[in-house]
Amino acid sequence: MRRTVVSLLVVVACATPIAQDTATDFARWDVLDREGRLTRYLGRQSLFLDRGIALMPDVLFADGTIEFDVALHGQFGFAGVLFRAATPDDYELIYLRTHRSRQWDALQYTPIDRGQESWQIYAGAGYNAAAELPVNRWVHVRVVVDGYSALVFVDGAATPQLTVRDLKRDWGPGRVGLWGRSGAANFSNVKVTPVDRPRPTRSTAAADPGIVTRWSISQSLAARTVDFSNLPAALTFEPVSAEASGLVNIAQYRSPAAARPANDDGRNVVFAKAVLRAPRALRARVSIGFSDDVIVFLDGRPLFAGRSGYLFRDGSDLGTLTLGADVLYIDFTPGRHDLVFAVVEAFGGWGIVAKIEDAPELIFE
Repeated sequence: MRRTVVSLLVVVACATPIAQDTATDFARWDVLDREGRLTRYLGRQSLFLDRGIALMPDVLFADGTIEFDVALHGQFGFAGVLFRAATPDDYELIYLRTHRSRQWDALQYTPIDRGQESWQIYAGAGYNAAAELPVNRWVHVRVVVDGYSALVFVDGAATPQLTVRDLKRDWGPGRVGLWGRSGAANFSNVKVTPVDRPRPTRSTAAADPGIVTRWSISQSLAARTVDFSNLPAALTFEPVSAEASGLVNIAQYRSPAAARPANDDGRNVVFAKAVLRAPRALRARVSIGFSDDVIVFLDGRPLFAGRSGYLFRDGSDLGTLTLGADVLYIDFTPGRHDLVFAVVEAFGGWGIVAKIEDAPELIFE
């Protein structure tokens, strides 16, 4: 639900700091949160977000510095900053896990595509970092964005706690905003300093041997409507690009299914296909990583089913995607084969990656 907080004009000048003092914070911001509101907190006028975003008016930002103060409440929850927003559902996001102070994942980067988060498939070095997150006082956060990299400084740190070297979305100017979940924080004193830079070139790297890089994916379907004992007959496939790591972030290409059954559980499925040709009969070791569930088909026949969703494997498992967490051995006969993965998503990240080992003669078509 869109709600605009009415107040004073904010003047914008590129490469000039764009700031509000405590009396005019969040004037004219677009607050897309039913419970979001202006409120006085810890001696300041501030913005509280419960489960939504607030977009700054008039600012288009690609590179530069974003600064803000955040007051964390000490409860389970999340608070962050978004930038390069093309729409309210498509942006780069850096956030604090307010209940994970000093832990490896206190800070998180994720792209948001079609309203979908991807923190389960972008986890570890370059995406997460530890930081102390003080509560019940104002904490300053500074984010420096340059091309496809971002540096995050929390609470006056002299060196960045989080260094993101590969922002996932395409480079380009977009809106700046704030993001909150579970009512965990208030925000104040936002300052944005855009810097004009030429369009950057994304660095590329060759995939490791055996990584599947040629994929096609189907339309998205409500998982409840699918009989996974067989491949659905009405699938249509579209070629997509994998990242250098081999990962396919399905949320870049597909939204949740539009048609939902009456007993819907909210899960969605996309079928990801790799076509291979074997010159002779051979056995291959296939390592896979997926989020959240997968069913593997060879030439229409199911071979394997696995689950790796949030807290499924144990009470502390976040369901993050890890290549090689599941391995299967497949016997290929001579000729062409369709290797298809039904990738089921609940929340947190929708992705697939596969590596074929011990079979260098297999050709990807």
